Amino acid sequence: MSFGPLEFPSSSQATSTNVSNAEQKFSPCFLCKDVYLFPHEQEKCLAHIFEKHQLVISDSHLITDLPKYLSFWKEKFQANNGDLKEFCTTIKVDVKKDGVLMKDQNFFLLSDVVKEDKEIREKIKQDRLEKVLQQQNEEREDNKYSHGCLFCRQDVGPSRAEFLNHLSSQHNLQLGRPEKIVFFDKLISIIEEKLEKLQCIFCEKLFTDRNVLKEHMRKKGHKRVDPNNEFYDQFYIINYYEPERRWKEKLKPKEKDEEGEEEDECDWGDWEENCEVSIVCLFCESTFNQWKTIEDHMRETHQFDYSGSTKGMDFYDQVKLVNYIRRQIHLSRCIMCDESKETNVSLLQHMNEEKHLVLPPKAMWDQPQYFFPTYENDAFLSQIEDDASDCDNSDLEEALTEINKITQEGLST
Repeated sequence: MSFGPLEFPSSSQATSTNVSNAEQKFSPCFLCKDVYLFPHEQEKCLAHIFEKHQLVISDSHLITDLPKYLSFWKEKFQANNGDLKEFCTTIKVDVKKDGVLMKDQNFFLLSDVVKEDKEIREKIKQDRLEKVLQQQNEEREDNKYSHGCLFCRQDVGPSRAEFLNHLSSQHNLQLGRPEKIVFFDKLISIIEEKLEKLQCIFCEKLFTDRNVLKEHMRKKGHKRVDPNNEFYDQFYIINYYEPERRWKEKLKPKEKDEEGEEEDECDWGDWEENCEVSIVCLFCESTFNQWKTIEDHMRETHQFDYSGSTKGMDFYDQVKLVNYIRRQIHLSRCIMCDESKETNVSLLQHMNEEKHLVLPPKAMWDQPQYFFPTYENDAFLSQIEDDASDCDNSDLEEALTEINKITQEGLST
């Protein structure tokens, strides 16, 4: 089993696993001697811990210094002779490996339910916040700042706030309020580099002419960065105060006010509104902004009724089903008979002719590895609703939520 999140063909966004500017560092697994380079091999390390040691770290995406966390628990486990049961919740899961179904396999969940775990998480979070606030304070008190405008090349200063206000008032470039931004110089450098490459800072589309780029950004309202692009989370201070809220908000559908109207497009001050989403079809590269539209598309184009097929299925079963279909389509393999084709076009033709565009048998997708999203930032997963009547196993829910990482920065098989 190999891990590593895929990207949709249309995706050009850079992403980051954690809200951080962390330097590269090596850290060993806390249960063996395997060593990983962070942050680049963080997902590989988490996959190793899950696959080799049958352990899941709850909310690992919210731990901004995972090496420090692993080091803490490595000492704890060594002092405890490696007995995981003292600190971890035990859950039983049926695992299918090499075609053989192994029932009631033990998996472990390490979470902040344990006092020691909660304390180390809070300490890591607080240490990180203090460093970020110190950085922000230094930027705010620097009154010798000067930088050429990204558009008119006028030197603007003597503060970063003045520079930001100039971009907003003179060129309508909206990056948020000065007091909400940190690592300012890096943010401006990244935006400047994109503009020099004639690349839109929102959709990241490339252009051949600067005037065409400016007109595109003006007409499309793209004089801002995309709030759904996790790479930019590191530049907004709210993500260091409440990183868990950012991840919850990314999955939260737009709420309507008392009069039934949707909220404004984006609250750039708080940097938390989830704006336009792009949902990719399960079977082709078509994308849509509305859930109903993509359901209609799959029903009419592929004769696949998603809501009808998943009626009565709980959230976690739907997650596994979607990730299974994504993986099969990516590999150009039929979701029903597993027959391999050279192209996706021939695959769709095969599934149409054989009437294989239907719900696959549960045995094919009801496997732990399909808790891992096949694609990063798969907006399809965020639209899933639990259609089962009840689900009482809170420990299992927490473990599977973490494994699936609908926080959209997850692992994949």
